[in-house]
Amino acid sequence: MNNILRAGDSDLVLVDCGDLLDKIIEVLGKPPTQNPFSIHGNCDRLLIDIDSIAEQVAGLPVENPLGASERSVRTATVNFTPGFQERFPGQITKIKNSLKALLESAIKQQNQQLNIEQFVASLITDLENLKSPTPKLDFSYPFGNYSGLQKQRLSLHKNVSSKELLKFHKLTITVGNTGKFNAELKQGLENYIKSQFASASESQREDLNYILQDLEEDSKSDFYKLKEIVDTETIGKLKKQAQICYLEFLQENLSTSNNPSNAEGLIYLQSLIRRLKLIDEYVSNLEKSDGDYLVNYADTDLNYRDAFARAEAFDMLPIIPKIEGYLGETKDENKGDIQFVFGLKLKFNNPVQAYGGKTVFEYYLNLLDPESEEHKAELNNPARKEIFAKKLLKLVFLYYIAFAGKDASAKDYTVNSDLEYDPIPGFEEKVLKIFKGSDEAAKKIVLQDIKKDFEQYNIASKIDTLKNLLQKILKHKHLPKEFPLHISVRKSILEDSMKTISTNSTFFKPELRTKPKEVLKYIAIGQAKATQNSLCTLTAKIEISDVHYFATDDLQSFSMEYDITGVKALPVLLMPKEPLSRKTYDNLFKSRKIVAFPYSLASNKWDAKKSFVYRFTFDLLAYTSLKLLLEKQSRLFIPILRLQLSNQQSDSPVEEFMRSLSKRLSHLLNEEHRSNSQGIDIRNLDYKAPNVMSSLYSVLPKKFTFANPSDAPKELDKLAIVIVSSRESDARWNSDQKLSNLQGEIVGAIRQKDGSVRLQLLKTFSETYEHEQMFKEPTVVRDEIGKVYKLGFRHFLYIAKAPYSSTLHMTQKEDALFFMSKDVIRYFKENYNDIKIYPMFFDKYYAVKLSERLGVNSLYIQDTMELTALVKDPSKRSVVFFNLFNGLIVGSEAERNYRGVISYATLLNIYKDILDDEHIYQGLISDTQLKNDILQYLTLFHFSRYEKESGRTGKISLKLDPYENLIGDQSVGKLSLYKHMGGTAEFNALAFLTKVKEVLNTPIGGTQS
Repeated sequence: MNNILRAGDSDLVLVDCGDLLDKIIEVLGKPPTQNPFSIHGNCDRLLIDIDSIAEQVAGLPVENPLGASERSVRTATVNFTPGFQERFPGQITKIKNSLKALLESAIKQQNQQLNIEQFVASLITDLENLKSPTPKLDFSYPFGNYSGLQKQRLSLHKNVSSKELLKFHKLTITVGNTGKFNAELKQGLENYIKSQFASASESQREDLNYILQDLEEDSKSDFYKLKEIVDTETIGKLKKQAQICYLEFLQENLSTSNNPSNAEGLIYLQSLIRRLKLIDEYVSNLEKSDGDYLVNYADTDLNYRDAFARAEAFDMLPIIPKIEGYLGETKDENKGDIQFVFGLKLKFNNPVQAYGGKTVFEYYLNLLDPESEEHKAELNNPARKEIFAKKLLKLVFLYYIAFAGKDASAKDYTVNSDLEYDPIPGFEEKVLKIFKGSDEAAKKIVLQDIKKDFEQYNIASKIDTLKNLLQKILKHKHLPKEFPLHISVRKSILEDSMKTISTNSTFFKPELRTKPKEVLKYIAIGQAKATQNSLCTLTAKIEISDVHYFATDDLQSFSMEYDITGVKALPVLLMPKEPLSRKTYDNLFKSRKIVAFPYSLASNKWDAKKSFVYRFTFDLLAYTSLKLLLEKQSRLFIPILRLQLSNQQSDSPVEEFMRSLSKRLSHLLNEEHRSNSQGIDIRNLDYKAPNVMSSLYSVLPKKFTFANPSDAPKELDKLAIVIVSSRESDARWNSDQKLSNLQGEIVGAIRQKDGSVRLQLLKTFSETYEHEQMFKEPTVVRDEIGKVYKLGFRHFLYIAKAPYSSTLHMTQKEDALFFMSKDVIRYFKENYNDIKIYPMFFDKYYAVKLSERLGVNSLYIQDTMELTALVKDPSKRSVVFFNLFNGLIVGSEAERNYRGVISYATLLNIYKDILDDEHIYQGLISDTQLKNDILQYLTLFHFSRYEKESGRTGKISLKLDPYENLIGDQSVGKLSLYKHMGGTAEFNALAFLTKVKEVLNTPIGGTQS
């Protein structure tokens, strides 16, 4: 059953791609148009040159699907105009029929007797025929047996013989008395009336009190707007404060008495802490006006007070704590205290592939240089210019305050000079004065001087010294530390003129109504002491502590093998029309049965309008062509390999598009077949084939066999793992109304008669919904669960990313559990009374590696009592029940200090009359055989998507995040967003192709709902 979106029944911008589809139909039907389908070899290689069609369409005048409305839009995709909604199915059918006629024409030129179904059969390869002793880029792979895989249980409790392997720095943020905010704010305003207007008449003060009463009674007034901003922004500001607290925590636990080599690094650490505090003090100076902080570059303004009030203010520094991993939150309903638990790690100025191998400091120093290619390219890109200018202005301030100092070559210089140096006067005289003006040439000179001084003063060496010290400190034992704080709303948010207050019927300055982000400067985080300038306060506390992980003797061994019996494949290749790519194709793929999509790099230099038309056309025709080929085929595996002349982070927009396209195609094809995609930079092929091919084939069915049969699941024969995520497809700025594309997949784990376990991807799905409806009645998830139910599955893990919303929940009537809402769970249970649903959230955090050799690369904790050391919820609404650790070094030095951990939690006491908490206890929390079985299946799912150490002989371990295709920055939903014609609004290509899929899946003569 398809979800029905009613066109034009909301304030969303309407979309009409009708002219663009007409242009595609026109180009496909023109006699001069070269047939995009060409057949080669022994009628077993098909080249589909959609690139040429897309390039022709991009060269035509095309109406903007959004008309003149793009600037007011954040995303716009499937909120079709009524007229386009009506024409859309017919246009898609015409395009399919045009492609079908062109394909049939190409086939008939080779063999008059062949139809499409027979021709496709000649392209299909049995996976057994791709089996080879070693992986090769021509789709060859061993599909072998991985023996000796192990997982080891960890404990948070030390015994005499146990070895400490890892430790974790836990950040706990507590905000108190949130339930009393209204009373505090009202009292603060009453006090303000008495003190600020003490000389006013009694009737004037009475009028002011009436205004206050009206504000309190109107839920949409400024009173509640301020409350909402405090609610949504406070945690971000506390996390920024926690960055400084964490550095202080590390400093306090450092002793230099026995190790003089630490002394210099300690000075740089103390200096960094002092200067971060200096930034906060400088932008919070109440004696300065907002205008004192206003700077500009390249016709772009920035206010330092506003910019550095934000949570991400310090994030561009080369060494800075990062708050990664949300482990949970708890609330004391009686006191109104709310507590958030996060993970902490340090950013270490490591080389970053995205920056061409430069360290973070080198990259940003290069960005400051007005003569660098990167700086010039950003300023010359209209779509990037304003973003870059603001970034650069923040960078100038942040780096000057953090690193400016005395010349290290001066005679009177000592390392202690950094502790004594005040960068503010120099900044105001040499930098601020220039950047407040309009002399762009002078600004470029200042930027060059900053870069030159930082190089001359050898700042990079100081950063390395600090990095080395912090890497040592991380392994020390640390005592827990608390930082009591106050969250204050400053009185400066209030008007001081009785006339203005009376005229506007509010005490608050207009920023509260027009520019909520600029209100952040009025919210202060400081030490817990009384202040004269506060309107109202909340108490807060930051706690940092160690959690230690010890090895146990509990070890399990098993083997993994591919189960490819009877699996047939249709290999697909995406390849640039470039000499190196052609050479690679000739060397590796000419003897393979294959479907290839060549593409040109020419569109890298196109403007936003042509780029959008090209991508839209390529998306639509590539998907429709593959659907046409697969129309009468059943259950194939479609591996999609991309040949690239860049890496993921290089500036090659068309190759980035091909990466996202391959993920979209793979996700959509998985609804009926099996598919996966993987790219490779062919400029250097050394040692890449094993990892590339193992990733490409990772979704194939696998079988696990236990060395000790008693480790196999005993009670549970089948378990389905349902993963869900979403990405908006249609939304305006400053509007809550939106449409979203829901994506998901279902994996099945089945115990075999011999005790082994078989895992396979059962299905993917996608559907677009009104956003609120998605969290109440996601029909596609219910329908797919129903199909899996008919296969005999009764136990379902229902997994989503932790729904962390960064709020204090002061303004929410009910917790926003998103995909785990009561409505959704009730909806699933309506038709399936005997199914067991286990709602689960996950997130990642990072633990410090203490031992040079971990021994076993895959580690876990499943003792719920032990895991309360991470998050202890007195209300028992949220329970952490499972942690999985990946001990591999995957990637660069950046990963060497930390090992990733994935933490699973479930929810209790909130699904009354919908789910029986007892089955959640039995399956996830209590020490039962059912829990052992479920967590064994879940662990094997992580292993089935395994990752491998670099090099030919690298070990394999569980995949820390097997959900990255659906959730996160590299997910299919995130990568499916690209810019509309105007270069501002986003187009969700997966949501659009989901609508195309509905048409292509509708039987001839049927109707699309």
